[in-house]
Amino acid sequence: MLLGFTVTNFRSIKEKQTLSLLKTTKNELENNFTTVTLSTGKTLDVLNSAVIYGANASGKSNLVLALGTMLSIIKDSFSYQLNKGVKNIEPFLLSKESASQPTEFELDLIDDGVRYVYGFSATQEKIVDEWLYQYPKGSPQNLIDRQSTNQWGTMNGLKGKKKVWQGSTKANSLFLSTAVQLNSESLSTIFSAIDKVKNVSGELLQGFGFTCHQANKSTEGAEEILTFMKAADIGIEGFFVLEEKVDAEKFSDEVKKILEKAGEDLLKFRRFEFEVETQHISDDGSVVSFDFKDQESEGTQKLFRLAGPWLDVLANGYCLVMDELHNSLHPKLVAYLVSMFHNLEINKHGAQLIFVTHETSLLNQDTFKKDQVWFCEKEGNATELFSLVDFKVRKGVDNLESAYLSGRYGAVPYLKQ
Repeated sequence: MLLGFTVTNFRSIKEKQTLSLLKTTKNELENNFTTVTLSTGKTLDVLNSAVIYGANASGKSNLVLALGTMLSIIKDSFSYQLNKGVKNIEPFLLSKESASQPTEFELDLIDDGVRYVYGFSATQEKIVDEWLYQYPKGSPQNLIDRQSTNQWGTMNGLKGKKKVWQGSTKANSLFLSTAVQLNSESLSTIFSAIDKVKNVSGELLQGFGFTCHQANKSTEGAEEILTFMKAADIGIEGFFVLEEKVDAEKFSDEVKKILEKAGEDLLKFRRFEFEVETQHISDDGSVVSFDFKDQESEGTQKLFRLAGPWLDVLANGYCLVMDELHNSLHPKLVAYLVSMFHNLEINKHGAQLIFVTHETSLLNQDTFKKDQVWFCEKEGNATELFSLVDFKVRKGVDNLESAYLSGRYGAVPYLKQ
């Protein structure tokens, strides 16, 4: 489970900002958090969801993008070409000092009862620092200690071919990514734990293929997706997925150029293309088929794309991070999706949801605890992230939605006549 994410000096974020998933308030709404037992025997209460509000251009999306950037560098940096830099690092540019400083990311998470803290700092050219601690017995064990790109600490907690892994780590690649590719067993465990954080905001179109694949993989998977769709009351009674394998020679010229520029062998690439037909019941009781992409609404299409990732996250206890959840969806449908993470019969494995929205009808004391609600706003030119916990809220009395829209908590636009 994710305990927290911290970012410094990324796009509109200048100073260190931390989103925490640790429960800090009383035990109301007990389905909204999961009690996790640590390897030390102690327990932590971890929130099952967090929602982020704020005005347009306040930096909400940059917080989600920062997490996505961190995850992509962890996943891909081993394959970066030497001297080609670190992808997607964008420092805060409205300060000369910040523009020349590294961007920093850090994850705090628990997996199989063990707490890990992993982070790194990077410029557009190279990885500067990298660190990893685990807490199997309460005290930190140092697994990665990288400083000034190619300076290494003792790393006493890490077993295996440390010298080989260090020597194989490029200036623009992470040691974690490199060691995992070179078969570090202990770091592979941590890499897999980080991979349980799923940022789908930039990959929602890929969610279409994921949902189609899940539906075709098993009858049970297709039934779960159909149940998910029917629960949303959008009139779909069934669907069919047609799958076609497409070899690289049939890719568009544009895709071929991208792959060739990246030095990839086209012969090893194959992708799947899917077509979906949805079924509706007509006035006379007969079944009518619709072409999914041409005849279904944007909301229905988004819900279908979400279905696969959403159900996968809930089934496996992953953490789902998503920007603009409310787009094309009715407020009641958004509330329904969020409620799945607060339903212990559905969320049996401590799955988590972190999402950005402008849908203020969710903002009430029956849906969220105070520590689940976060706000973004600009202080000067830079993004500030803060929690509803920072404000006095009367339980069962204050209307959170009205208070927020009236500006009591900030993080709203101030419009000029």
